[in-house]
Amino acid sequence: MKRKRIIYIDIIRVVAMLAVVFAHSCANILIAGPRASLWAPANILVTVTEIAVPLFYMISGATILNSNRTKDLKYLFKHRLVRIILPFVIWTIISAVFFQTINEGLNLHAIVTKVAMIYHQPVLMAFWFLYPLIGFYLVSPAIKAFIDNTNKSTINYILILWYITNIVLPGMVNSLPDTTGAYFSAYGNGLMFLSNKIGYFILGYVLSNLANDKIKLKLHLSVFSIGMLVAIINMYVISRYSLQQKPLAGFPTAILLPILASSLFLILKKFENNYPMKLQSPIESIAPLTYGVYLSHGIVIDLVQRIIDPLIIY
Repeated sequence: MKRKRIIYIDIIRVVAMLAVVFAHSCANILIAGPRASLWAPANILVTVTEIAVPLFYMISGATILNSNRTKDLKYLFKHRLVRIILPFVIWTIISAVFFQTINEGLNLHAIVTKVAMIYHQPVLMAFWFLYPLIGFYLVSPAIKAFIDNTNKSTINYILILWYITNIVLPGMVNSLPDTTGAYFSAYGNGLMFLSNKIGYFILGYVLSNLANDKIKLKLHLSVFSIGMLVAIINMYVISRYSLQQKPLAGFPTAILLPILASSLFLILKKFENNYPMKLQSPIESIAPLTYGVYLSHGIVIDLVQRIIDPLIIY
């Protein structure tokens, strides 16, 4: 019987969701700074989990842009958008009630105001991820039309252009002193229709269509291992010694993120037909729950940290 789910996509979804939860669990420790006893492992963990958001956008691109239903506007508005927006709105209300009540006391006016501002800003900062994602859903029919009616060279050209303008140059702006970084900062009116996140959306589609026999496992394992080590060392040194304004201090981590996400994506795709059934069954059960976990994890983390204080200061 033909499987309805793509196991490597589900594995990436679960891995990325766990990474998001771990990263947000470390937020208070990082804010406390190097004096916190768990600061070093938290810093390393957050660096490792930075690939989570790119992976989420990549699997969205892989699934949406490979589907013929993406061209159907009726399906988009009756099914896809409903499945993502309705739970988002519900959990926005729940989160507003929870954090308002637990932090300042029940105040209906304040809750209604926060929920009413949903278009302007998320009630919970972790929800920022959904804003560009909903945008991708809305323009997905146009992106699908472009993908289906162009050649690989043009798509690769778009990705190279995206990497230079949205990864490399902003990485230089953020890593160089202000007086120098300004030379690499784009003029607002000159920005092209390319966003930092939409490149991952298209990249996921491209990688998902790469034949498994063309994926060089040893190469990507090496790239991922070495690249992640460089990123961890780089971010640890920056955070430990406040080197943000030193020349290109954070540049390696910035430009490595798409490479690390791509390598991990391909590594997990390579094993698509070799995952044991003992792993596939639980993954296929857990994967559909990841969106619910994402929407609720902020409340859960807050409750847990009120019981178990992670800020153990020397």
